[in-house]
This record gives sequence, structure tokens and C-alpha cells, in this order.
Amino acid sequence: MKKILSILAAVFVASMAFAQQADTSRYGALGAKLDEYFLALRGESAQVQNEEVDFIISSCTDPEVKQWVALYVYDHYLNSKIMGEEAVAVHTAKEWFLSGKIPMASDIDLMNAKIFVQFNESSLVGMKAPSLTLLDSRGASVTIPESGKYSVLYFYDTSCASCKMESALLKNYLATNTFPLEFYAVYTGSDEASWKRYRENELNVSGAVHLWDPQVDSDFQMLYGVLQTPQMLFIGKDGTILGRKLDTPSLGALISLEKGGDEYTYGSQFQMSFMQELFAQYGEDLKAESVEEIASYIAERTLGEGELEQYKQMEGDLLYFLYGQSNEALKAGAISFIDKYILGTDGIWTSPSDTVNVISLAQMMKGLLERTPVGSKVPDITVPGVLRRRPCLFRKGTKAGEFRLVKLGSAYVVFYSEGCSSCQETLQAVDALIARERKAKVLLVDMDAIMSSDAELGTLLLDTFDLSVMPLVLKLGKGGVIEHKYVEL
Repeated sequence: MKKILSILAAVFVASMAFAQQADTSRYGALGAKLDEYFLALRGESAQVQNEEVDFIISSCTDPEVKQWVALYVYDHYLNSKIMGEEAVAVHTAKEWFLSGKIPMASDIDLMNAKIFVQFNESSLVGMKAPSLTLLDSRGASVTIPESGKYSVLYFYDTSCASCKMESALLKNYLATNTFPLEFYAVYTGSDEASWKRYRENELNVSGAVHLWDPQVDSDFQMLYGVLQTPQMLFIGKDGTILGRKLDTPSLGALISLEKGGDEYTYGSQFQMSFMQELFAQYGEDLKAESVEEIASYIAERTLGEGELEQYKQMEGDLLYFLYGQSNEALKAGAISFIDKYILGTDGIWTSPSDTVNVISLAQMMKGLLERTPVGSKVPDITVPGVLRRRPCLFRKGTKAGEFRLVKLGSAYVVFYSEGCSSCQETLQAVDALIARERKAKVLLVDMDAIMSSDAELGTLLLDTFDLSVMPLVLKLGKGGVIEHKYVEL
């Protein structure tokens, strides 16, 4: 692998030589070469990736090109969805920007890089998990994680809408999990009454250790990078961080790896990339029926040829892939896929492992997907929000207040969370939508604010709409009829 990387690096440096006079028109080609290089590096250790990107950056002789390449590298690893690659972003920031070797684009960017490093460098994958001393519900001090045991650290807030959905998945998984581990549920807020209700209702998991730090004496936010919730980590017996920024399916995949043996690990990065490529071939022609086409092809090439285990592995991976998607077409095709290939089969998903890893997730997904289907009328619920539309002589562009969903008429409804990066992108897209469509109306509903101020309403919304992945964008027509779900603005 090192030889291949060296060849790729040499090709990249050679092509980069043509851009050493800082001709910005050549940056597109440089970016494409870098993307190829990042792909070749995928799967290598953080140390190897750090060495490779250092070599690439140091090979630049023109200061402007060097800055552009370093920023491109940093941005790629900062936003990578591959667990563990954030370590390269931390290294790049410290080695090139915070050291003063290369300037960042602005002082604000430099400040953000410092914050990113401070809140991530202590809890990277492969590092020793920092020790925390927190309080239990009786006020007694508890130091975590405990040496010699596998541990799950789950940081949540009672006012976080995403936490409620993740807690439901996690609770279901832990109820059937047989792998020995300590589960530490850490409340990040300071409302004792709210914490009590949450642990009794949302996280009443047998054996769970419920903890909090209302005075933030432990500095858990910086030590474990808890800038938003939910935040989940998996820690090995020796105290090494095996996974961070996990959701429940990825936690299950890591635990399966630790179990070893012949049990298949669903949702691996390789398989998710493979599924992404399968659907990418549809391009703009992607529709709900595409899910059935892929699932049918898998079934024909596996079960149709007597390969039961291969069928389970690939259809199970497809289920995990669909779980993490927000595309309207994929979501629309997921229900029939679940009914036909997971829940509607006999004699296939029969083992205890199938129940834990596949059936429970499929049942959860189906329940969420069936809420407020396309063609139904939006429930008559009044929510606090901000109504955005194009301003005119007689009307302001923004109006805050209480809104009956069924009375909005033709409008978009955006349920979002402040700590969600995808949500921020959607909120920015709202501006473009309003500028583009003269009659567009968009109601922005902040779920975090609702959960904090009116938990009863927040619970009602969570039980009514599929808010497992936010933002959720609905398009309403006349009379409050739901024309589209999972809209991508």
C-alpha cells in the first residue's frame, strides 16, 4: 500500500508543479487530484495519513498554492464522515495553521480551528479515554470509564430532539444486547427534575449508570468534544477509544467486530460506500422504485442461487444504508423494501443476532417512515416558529409566532436542531429558495427550543413526525395536504 501511495503522491506533486505560480484556474484540477489521493489513503492509520498530507503540503513551493492545498486538506478531513479521519484535521490544524507556518483565510477561521482542536484532540479514536469524575442521582462521585470493561459513554440533553430519537434506538438495542459492557448515560444539562423524568422514561435501561455534572467541574465538553448532543463513544477494556460520534447502528457494528467469530458486521464503511455507488448510477433518475430494483437484484444474485448468508448480509447492509439517508426517493422506497425483504420473509431472519441487528432496526424504521405519509393531511398542531417569505411593500419577510400547521396553505415546514450541521446548510438554502420562488413560504421550527420550553409539545411532534434524522422538510399543499416528505432544499 505504501508503494501505491508513494506513486500517487509523486503523480500529484508532478501535476501540482504546473500550478506553482498560483493560477487559481488550476485549483479545480488540483482539487480533483487531491480527492483521488484522499480515496487512496482511506483505511490507512491516522499516522500514515498525517505523514502523507504533510508531504503533499510541504511539496508546495508557492505560498499561495501551499495555503490553498493545506486549507483543502484541512476542510476535507474536518468534514469527513469516516470515523477517525478527524484526527488528520486536528494534526493539519496544529502542524500548519496553529503553528503559524501557513495563514488561515481569516482570524475567525483560525479561532474556529483552535476551538476544533481543543475539543477533539483529547478523545480521538485510538487514544486513551480521558477519566471523568461525575455525580450520580444521589450525589455520589463516580469515575468513568472503569478499567477492564468495555464502556459506552452516551452524552445527551433532555431538550435535544435528536437525543430522544437516538435514545429510543439505543434503549431498544441495549435491551437485547448480550455483549458485556458498562453503559454510562451522561446528562449534559442542569435541570434535575427534567433529568429524573428522562432517565425514568427515555433511558430506563437495566444496568445503566446515570450521571451528570451540573457545575461542569469535570470539563467533559472539552475532554470528549461534546459541542452538541447526542454524542456517543465506545471504549475498549484497556481504556482505548474504539469509536466516537457514533449512532446506534454503528455502535452495534463495532461491538460485532469486538465479538469476533463469524457474526457479520452490518453497516461497514466499505459496504456503505458500495451502496452509495450503486444508487449513484441512477443520477437524477433516482426514484422510490430504485430501491426495489437494487433489492431485487441482490435477492436474485444471492438467495436465487442458494446463498442465504450472502442475501442476509447484503439486504441487511441495504437496510443500514437506507437508515442513514435523507433522500426523499430512498425514504419512499424503504417501507416496501422492509416489508418485502426483511419483515415479510419466512425462515431467513431467525437468529438472535438477526433480531438485535436487523429486525429491531427495521421495525423502528417502518414505524418512523409511516408517520404523516405523503397524501395525508398534516395534523392540526400549533407550533412556535418563524415564518419566512419574500418581503414586499405590505409585508415583512419574517414573522415569529404560533402557527397552525393545517392552516399554512402551500408552504414548506422545516424541523431543525441548532447543533445539526446539515440543518445549518438547509437554513442557508432557505434564503436561496425564498429569493428564487416569489411565492415561497417556509416555516422554521426549532425542535431544541420546543423541547426546552414545552416538553409535552416536543414529545407530541416527535411522536407525530419522523424526526429521527434532521432536518425534516415537508412540502404542504392547499388544505394542509402533505405533498412531499424529506425534501432537500
